[in-house]
Amino acid sequence: MRGLLFLLSALFLLQSTKGTEYDKLDDHDRKIVDKAIKQGNKDHGKVKHLDYHTIIKTHNNMLNVILRPTSCDSTTESVHQKGCKIEDKKPQVSCIDCNGTMKPCLLLRQKEEIKKRMNECPPSVNNRDGHHTGGSHLLYQKGENEQQQTGCLGCI
Repeated sequence: MRGLLFLLSALFLLQSTKGTEYDKLDDHDRKIVDKAIKQGNKDHGKVKHLDYHTIIKTHNNMLNVILRPTSCDSTTESVHQKGCKIEDKKPQVSCIDCNGTMKPCLLLRQKEEIKKRMNECPPSVNNRDGHHTGGSHLLYQKGENEQQQTGCLGCI
């Protein structure tokens, strides 16, 4: 049983981190990344153009877009630039979109503030297609005494 839980956790982590290719993002995620590039460059793009590095999706209504400096200077237009090479330098920036709202982007070294913002964005019951995501599954509900209910619902 423990091995199965480990496997499911590993699969969830792999699914929650999307690839680093901007062109392979769906339209919804690309719009959020575009917004993050604009916001990140406004907040932290003083010397170098910041561009999309990766996206971390922790649940269906929150995306954490990671931006990194590029080989292009800060006068470059604040949109994704295919001709700008991503560099492993500072500032590395986290732009969190929660339900379509994006506050000013944070430096990755501001770990506590990033964690706080991510915790402030609760998962929604329905995904963007209107389908139920299972967030209120019986195993995750709490009883009157606020203890999580446990049990087997069709055990394998």
